[in-house]
Amino acid sequence: MSNETGTEGRVAIVTGGAQGIGRAICLALAANGAAVVIADLQVEESNETATMVRELGRNALVVETDIASEPSVKKLYATVLDKMGTVDILVNNAALCRMVPILDIEVAEWDKIMAVNLRGTFLMSREAFRIMREKAYGKIISVASAAGKIGGLAAGAHYSASKAGVICFTKSLALQAAPYKINVNAVCPGPTATPMTDAWGEKTNKEFAAIIPWGQYGQPTDVANAVAFLASDNARYITGEILDVNGGLVMD
Repeated sequence: MSNETGTEGRVAIVTGGAQGIGRAICLALAANGAAVVIADLQVEESNETATMVRELGRNALVVETDIASEPSVKKLYATVLDKMGTVDILVNNAALCRMVPILDIEVAEWDKIMAVNLRGTFLMSREAFRIMREKAYGKIISVASAAGKIGGLAAGAHYSASKAGVICFTKSLALQAAPYKINVNAVCPGPTATPMTDAWGEKTNKEFAAIIPWGQYGQPTDVANAVAFLASDNARYITGEILDVNGGLVMD
């Protein structure tokens, strides 16, 4: 891949890169020339992703990370700076999702979902911003959700609310980061064929696929390709954008 992509030789951190959409993002960035840091609590699966990245000829590093923990996030960045030298791209992909009616959501579960999905995005982005600001370059892409725009089809209200927060946080950060030539964007997938949606069951998945104009769920690579574009210098003048990747389920 030529340097025209703007990701050749870059260093990317992907949270939740152990499987599903996160793994696909790691591989898409590696295919475009980036070294990839997989930040995840699932170490075994993360090592599998790292092997795939190395098979594409790119450097890979696995760092066990709890993105909801400030000390864990700071340790991650210290490790990356020591091993990789810098951070050029951050993809906030890690998230928790549960199908729970509002009246059945316990406060502890609400707080846990918010801690991972929203506080984690904040903590990861804040540290990346500090590094990127110094060199006046960087790409921060967060994986939000169509649920953050319309409420969850199957996801709980806590998940939907957290992803709405990610969308608004993306716009706020984009405004503050733009003077430093840092692009901050988000993608909003609709239902995507991953272990998360597999857990919904065949009946639920068929019902949801039927209301998508495209007629089927997206694949992790559909989301990954959108992220890879936003991470490239081909998207150098795009910031504060919330890109729908949902087969026409949400159009705005």
